[in-house]
Amino acid sequence: MNLIEKCSNDEIKLIEQAGIMIENKDYSKDDLKQYEARIIDYIMSHSSKNGDISKLRNQYENIFSIINIK
Repeated sequence: MNLIEKCSNDEIKLIEQAGIMIENKDYSKDDLKQYEARIIDYIMSHSSKNGDISKLRNQYENIFSIINIK
């Protein structure tokens, strides 16, 4: 799957904020699983006390849906 074709510009920016630079290419399922894990690590590295984790989880929800397309 090509993430640049599937994601909006805002979603691409969110992915890049998580430290993932995406290219205009087809990614394997393994690549997508690794990216999903890296995004989860990024989200979990934030504070739950002030609600950052919940906010980030909501922001990345659509990206997780795209990544998990079979």
